[in-house]
Amino acid sequence: LLVASSSQRTMGSLGKQLPDWAPKVAALTGGAIGLLVLTKCVKVSDLNIGSDRARLAADEHGDDGAGVKKAQALAVEKYIGEVSAKFDAKAGASTLEKNGELGKYIAFKQEYQTKFMARPDVGEGQLLKVTDWYRLTPADYDRTTFHIEVDVKGTSIENLVNGADGKALSVYAINDAKGVQLFLQKMGLDPLEVVSVEEIAPQDEDGAVVLTTVEKLFTQYLDLFGKPTREFLKKLVPFAKDIIEKVKIAELTLERKTEEFQDRQAKAYTYADYITEFPSLHIPVDKYVELIPTIKQRVYSICSSSDYRPGKCQLLVVREDWEAKGGETKYGLCSSFLTFCRPGGFMIGHSTHSVMKIPEDSMAHIFMAGLGTGLAPFRAFVEQRKYQKSKGTKVGPMTLFFGGRYSKTEYYYRDEFEAYEQEGLLKCCNAWSRDTPGKKVYVQHKIKEEEDAIWEQLGKPGSKGYFFLCGSKQPEKDVYKTLLGIMQSKGNMSEAQAQRQMQELQEAGRYVTEVY
Repeated sequence: LLVASSSQRTMGSLGKQLPDWAPKVAALTGGAIGLLVLTKCVKVSDLNIGSDRARLAADEHGDDGAGVKKAQALAVEKYIGEVSAKFDAKAGASTLEKNGELGKYIAFKQEYQTKFMARPDVGEGQLLKVTDWYRLTPADYDRTTFHIEVDVKGTSIENLVNGADGKALSVYAINDAKGVQLFLQKMGLDPLEVVSVEEIAPQDEDGAVVLTTVEKLFTQYLDLFGKPTREFLKKLVPFAKDIIEKVKIAELTLERKTEEFQDRQAKAYTYADYITEFPSLHIPVDKYVELIPTIKQRVYSICSSSDYRPGKCQLLVVREDWEAKGGETKYGLCSSFLTFCRPGGFMIGHSTHSVMKIPEDSMAHIFMAGLGTGLAPFRAFVEQRKYQKSKGTKVGPMTLFFGGRYSKTEYYYRDEFEAYEQEGLLKCCNAWSRDTPGKKVYVQHKIKEEEDAIWEQLGKPGSKGYFFLCGSKQPEKDVYKTLLGIMQSKGNMSEAQAQRQMQELQEAGRYVTEVY
């Protein structure tokens, strides 16, 4: 992003040349260098990446936020250097002339106090480079599960992304470029038009103004393909010029049209679908930010220990998909964005708190129930214990209950876990629900098989073990019920006593769940 001062001088027609890299970057961004913010002016650059958190970020880093901003600026500078060196394409003279207002702030950054930024509305957002991506499930499998890694060395979150230390990664996706282009064409919007967007200005800079192109606004910021509410339709009514369409939109907000609205919801109608459905809608560009919310963060468990893998942050992700009413397959925005990321690409992210935090007692027995991609934090736990062991620290036993459908297709990081088990660091108790015809095996069955150890470490007086559960919400009640049964059968407890024991474990932070 480019930021310039609100106390800028009138420059007039100055004869300086744009930087050599400017035409290249302009070409990559559809002609303009992304979003511009004037200083108190901030310009958001051409980053092809996908709440005021500034104060929180400052607290995390123990300063006034200057460290975060410095790291953000360095990351953007590095990004610009990489993309300008990589691409030979250059924007034509007409494109640069058309975006001369932005070019002015690029050419005279010192005079205008301008700077490039990535998502100025995300106070602690950090530009992160993808360094690894590989698929974990077979190419012809009905689920796309993959491993993705970003480089955090030298960034503001380098020491804040240890998946074993109660940390997760918030990721900000971008919309599908082709889908955005089609929408702009249908609405007759000029992708290179420069617009001012106060709503995405930095929250901690008074008087900040953001300039960006229409294309970038709809690609990086507005949740164009998100699911709208009836409140959106109420706001949409005044922009319809045709009275019949105006009435139809208004009726969708009425109680008697609830069934029709819900039917549209079931078909996964998006903001784009509604807007393009009614040809008479005439929405000024600057009004879209009042109609469509910005793209929000999606939070992913970190599957790596930054002690074991310095400078790296790894995620275990499954591409979310579902069948909408009518049979069309729909995909989650952020998981799809990550699905098509590749090494050399970039994303915006920042550290987020998670309840999945390894016990401080390195000798404590840890029981871990990972359901699908809920395995992520437990891979980080194991890596942390592996790191501690390599430094001469004595570590206690770990038991992993991993649940999936088929061992051949869904045993993520199989080689790693088998090696850890062979080393004696971990005991794997995997549950494959569809491996054996006619016999469904779930994690609760494997937990039951370990009832002696669980009672010894979780129920017996003086026990010091921990139990963590992460993954789909549906099996949570079955796991809890199984643990209650173990307390009753092994400890001769009544149901009420077993319930009280589980409550005490929860209050002591020894029974922790993170389900979704």
